[in-house]
Amino acid sequence: MNGEASMNMHARYRPYNLRWFNRVLRWCFGSYLRLFFRIKPIGTELFNGIKGPFVLIPNHQGILDPFMVGSYVPRPVYWVTSDGNMRSNLLKFLLRLVGSIPKSKVIPDLETVNWIVEVIRKRGGVVGIFAEGQASWDGHTLPLIPSTAKLLKLLKVPVVTAQLRGAYYSQPRWSWNQRRGIIEIEFSLLMDGAELKAASAEGILERLKAAMEYDEAQWLAEQALAFRSGRRARHLELALFLCPSCQSVATMRSFRNRFYCQNCGMVNRLGPDYLFKRVGSSEARFSTIREWNLWQESAYPALVRAAARNASKPIISDTGVMLFKGRKMNPLRLLRTGVMALYADRITLHTLSGTELSFPLADIEGAGVLKQQLFEFYFGKGLYQFRFPARNQSARKWLLAVQALKAAD
Repeated sequence: MNGEASMNMHARYRPYNLRWFNRVLRWCFGSYLRLFFRIKPIGTELFNGIKGPFVLIPNHQGILDPFMVGSYVPRPVYWVTSDGNMRSNLLKFLLRLVGSIPKSKVIPDLETVNWIVEVIRKRGGVVGIFAEGQASWDGHTLPLIPSTAKLLKLLKVPVVTAQLRGAYYSQPRWSWNQRRGIIEIEFSLLMDGAELKAASAEGILERLKAAMEYDEAQWLAEQALAFRSGRRARHLELALFLCPSCQSVATMRSFRNRFYCQNCGMVNRLGPDYLFKRVGSSEARFSTIREWNLWQESAYPALVRAAARNASKPIISDTGVMLFKGRKMNPLRLLRTGVMALYADRITLHTLSGTELSFPLADIEGAGVLKQQLFEFYFGKGLYQFRFPARNQSARKWLLAVQALKAAD
């Protein structure tokens, strides 16, 4: 980004983080979250000893994480958030009021770093960073973005971690509805400025990894808790799309607390302890979502690469897909609607008008899933986002398939 473009972006967007708005948000929405999810804070007294700027790093389980964590921090938090959340003018306006700092997923963004430095050094504020870069699909900590450690060393201010426990089962990434259980948020001081100055970036990253390591299934197994909901399994197929019985792709479906395969008839029930139970003659091959996901992440790439040997046949496809185009925080515009298909070397959209758009995999960058099921990537200078018409169409199957094919090159 050149200097002129940087100045233009500053003119268009600048995080404010108004204190009065944060107070209203904390006492209204924050109070609702604390009561509804029965949140138990641990270690909040450490904030009494931190007078200057600091960095807050929670594990990332769902869309409500920043609001839950921020409701216990006595000062406004400037959260680093995906620019995909700011493409509507209304959301951009609201997120600006709480000081959100936009970041393009996967793609390096110097402007984001400049805003973070400004908040820490000039405003003496608090910056919130999700070091995993995205919310977990199975409740286990994702690999951390290595450059986070370099940023922390550059800032040289205290680092506070916040471990959310129970947040994944309360508001899983793959669902639109919440389940009520109990959430714990434990705040800990990871390192102070002097320790950061003395440590290497590699050493900082290792300490951060150790502090962030967490598994929701393991935590729940140690608790006498139940997550009550009549729709625990609803939309689980967005995360777990591969059937372990027949290995069919995109045939998993959910209904209330049941999770079943349309192809072979396998059916499991997801209990209040988030363990899969057998139904009738169907075996519960996995106990937890985490176990199923680990198997899927191992088995699916092999299936994709095997299907790619037939270059003329789509590996996966979805109908009624809408393709949008934009860039960073700019509003997206609808390009075409049609049948989306993945081949060994490209993604295509066969449009309703009969034309075909093609995206060679070699030229695709920054592929990811935004929110529950928006698949997007950068191609050239544009961002392309694919929206699926039904809530049972998994965008994650597209991401993992693209990653498998690109890794095989």
